[in-house]
This record gives sequence, structure tokens and C-alpha cells, in this order.
Amino acid sequence: MSLVYKEKIVKWDWYEAESVISTNDTVKEKVCELGRTIVISALHQTGGRGRRGKNWQEIIGNLYFTYTQEAGAQELSKIVSIVGLSLAKVIKKLSPQSDVQIKWPNDVFLEGKKMSGILIENIEKDIWGIGIGINVVGAPILEGTNYQATSLKENGIELDRTEILHYYLKQFFEDMEEYRRNGFKNIREQWLKIAKNYRQEITVKTERETKTGVFEDIDDNGYLILKTKQGEERIIAGDLFV
Repeated sequence: MSLVYKEKIVKWDWYEAESVISTNDTVKEKVCELGRTIVISALHQTGGRGRRGKNWQEIIGNLYFTYTQEAGAQELSKIVSIVGLSLAKVIKKLSPQSDVQIKWPNDVFLEGKKMSGILIENIEKDIWGIGIGINVVGAPILEGTNYQATSLKENGIELDRTEILHYYLKQFFEDMEEYRRNGFKNIREQWLKIAKNYRQEITVKTERETKTGVFEDIDDNGYLILKTKQGEERIIAGDLFV
């Protein structure tokens, strides 16, 4: 594997590889050598994965990258919300007429179809690797789900993968600055405005159980508030289904 230094994007030093197994794994391997503020992208990702070990299908021309972010473990759910919100805001700016939504915790949907995959993993102490796959030119076939995938190109957004990378990192940086200055309140309000299935009945599958109720809110930590027959429950992590 050979990494080529490209440029600095806002605060991240950007490196690109021709091919990697996983950009998340590559960042873990290289962070000590290259520094704690890096982003690594790859033209080919042969072993990409999503949450809970799901495979992420490679399509040439799509964007695969992982960047580092410093955050305490106690604020991770807030960062998860910001990651999805930043990507949704980029797509809305590029195509204002489009229907852009976030499915908790951070899947971004475009015209009712999934257009990205996000996986956040700990690298060391308070450094996290935020891995994102964005369907720029083509959409994979999703198995075991009740929804379809789409791409930016299918929806008239004709930008290449590196342009999307620049737009996203700049937006995420701005949103993190907003969060650091003013707290989570405004971020939360923006997130809820485009939340998929908000105030509707949903099913959430956690590592231990499956629960059904009304998607009532997200709290000040970014946890999902599910209103069930037994009362309100706060869910830190899980997969949301309609």
C-alpha cells in the first residue's frame, strides 16, 4: 500500500491510496506515523465494512475515506449526529430541491434511498476514526433491508469524489466549531428537522433486544428517545427500522 500526500483540507492532512482493504484500518495503522489529524481516501477499498460488520460494496468512482476526530467517549453520540448532519447539509446545498433525510443514528437518505454508510471506531484514547462511504456515481444493491440505495449522480449531482470530500470536511469542521462554541442545542434542532421517521412508530434493534415505539426525540446527548407502552426509553446505539 502506497499513500500519496495531496493537500491540507481545513485542518486535516489528506493522503490517498490506490487500494486499501479498509480506510478505517489504514488510519489506525498510520495515525502514529502521519499525525493525529489526517484523512485517508482510497480509489479502491477491497474489504470495506459498515456497522455491525456489514459489508460495503465497492463501486469505482464512489468516495471512500476515513478521517480522525478528537472527542471524549461521553460525547460520542453527539459527534455521530454531527457526522450525519454535515453530510446531509452538503447534499442539500448541492441540490436544494432534493429530499434529504437522516435515519438515526447517521445514515443519510436522498429521495428516500440510502446514499452513504458511516462507521466510527476508536483509534486510541480520545481519537476516533470516522469512516464514510458515499455513493457518488453508483449505488450498490442492498440485501437484508427494506430500502434501496441511490447515488448522487442518479439525482443530478455531477461532482467527482474529491470535490465531495472537500465539501464534506469543510462542512463538518464548521459544524464542529458551532458545537464547540454553542453546545449541542442548535445541532440537535437542525438534525430533528430532517430526521427520517420522526414522530412515527419505529423498531430499533440493539445488540441485546428489539424494541418498538414512537420516535419521540433525540436528547442532549444524541440518544434516541423511544416512547413505548412501558414509557420513554433512551437508546444509545442500534439499527432503526420502520
